Amino acid sequence: MLLIAALVFLGTAKHFTVELKSRHTQEHLIEIVNMLQHSHAQLLEENHYEKIGKGIEGALQFETVMLEKNIQKKNLKHQNHHNKKQEHHHKKRKNTNMVVNESLMDVIPLTSEEKGIFEESGALSPIDIHIEQQMEHQSQKLLTTNRNQDGLYIADVPLTNIANTMFIGELQVGSAQGKNAFDVIFDTGSALTCIASEQCKDIGCQKSKRYNRAESQSFNEIGKSVEIVFGSGTLKGLINRERIRVDGLDLKDALFIEVTQQIGDAFHEGEFDGIVGLGYPHMTGVPTLFDYMIQQHKLHSNVFTFHLNRATGNSGSQLIFGGSDDSQIKGEWVYHQVHEQFYWSIMAEQIKVGNKDTGICTHQHKCKMVVDTGTTLLTGPTKDVRTLLSMIRVEPKCQNYQTMPDITFVIDGHDYILSPKDYILTITQSGVEAPYHHSSMDQIVGCAGTIFPLDLPPKQGPLWILGDVFITKYSAKFDRDKNRVGLALNKNLE
Repeated sequence: MLLIAALVFLGTAKHFTVELKSRHTQEHLIEIVNMLQHSHAQLLEENHYEKIGKGIEGALQFETVMLEKNIQKKNLKHQNHHNKKQEHHHKKRKNTNMVVNESLMDVIPLTSEEKGIFEESGALSPIDIHIEQQMEHQSQKLLTTNRNQDGLYIADVPLTNIANTMFIGELQVGSAQGKNAFDVIFDTGSALTCIASEQCKDIGCQKSKRYNRAESQSFNEIGKSVEIVFGSGTLKGLINRERIRVDGLDLKDALFIEVTQQIGDAFHEGEFDGIVGLGYPHMTGVPTLFDYMIQQHKLHSNVFTFHLNRATGNSGSQLIFGGSDDSQIKGEWVYHQVHEQFYWSIMAEQIKVGNKDTGICTHQHKCKMVVDTGTTLLTGPTKDVRTLLSMIRVEPKCQNYQTMPDITFVIDGHDYILSPKDYILTITQSGVEAPYHHSSMDQIVGCAGTIFPLDLPPKQGPLWILGDVFITKYSAKFDRDKNRVGLALNKNLE
């Protein structure tokens, strides 16, 4: 039984100023810092923390916004209990149509070509199958898709940075012209494509653009009910097939989830219509959207790259299928082999605070690091996060900001450094200056590290998650041909 703990829909930023239009938004950001401070105080066994009040007016300035509400161990325990009940229920009723965190391969009618993806337990090389899919240059406005001389494609999906809380891009689902474009989060920490359905009446769905199967001539019904558990909520829906297009790449009869119910604040408060999971297909037992691209043999190479900028709006953040934009990086790509083909996980042999070895990872006992575009912050096992925080010691109002150390992840002998401006979240009353330029620290009302404890059960845990806090500094290239992750310093850092 699989636990899809993707921790999606969070976001990231460097410092910027946002004029708060509503008290709800204002109090939500304050709640995030309060939660982080409280969590860190508990880990460090401190008796109290300095809670931020709700009377701040005007603008809030912050460096990295992340984390939707609580991600607590009790939620995992509750879900494990729920899964056991469902497993018992399945044994009693074999014909039930609800699938909870199971391998969908066992219950979804896959084609022989789709099943072929899972025949080899080793490298997932491109499968030679015939799918009648063609590029439609004449009928579509392809603004950014480039055709190379060898007939292969590099597809460029512009990503919009929504107030540094999420990165979204466009996905076309179905054949209803003018009604089939959806704003989605492309998430390397999950592996299913999920789109809000017209049937969904929850708050989050009502705020989203919703897919209507009745308006699409390319809809192909399977109708199997599924429930997918993420780190930040749960989705329920129906798995079906539909025509899906990504910047001109045409994928017919691709599996997707019509979301009929959303559970969790991340879904209710987010400004997106769906999720596209780009993890390994072994996570769910069905092909991902990227697997359908591989099956076409249309891409220049079977890689995709995230270049995320910390500037908000349409500021150059992009997802590239089939290659990368090396003009956006400093130096060369450094590649790290994937540890196991489930999450995009690589192995670190050391974590340093300043020049001191934390002892958390060693060459003999390396730490699994998941590079996850659907998570904003950094997460790690509770005991390890406690060790890290005890060496950083973030003061409640950033009084010690100037002396805070760097955090360095050493992966295959290469140093990936996060400075305080990368991993510290601050809130100020004036919203004018960044804390590290501030002459008077008394205007800072809240300060917390963007590191959160998260314990995942075996067999995938324990692990660390390198979310957008990390990926906005280091562009990430995901290579399915060679099963590796490439990292390179982002040239567009402010």
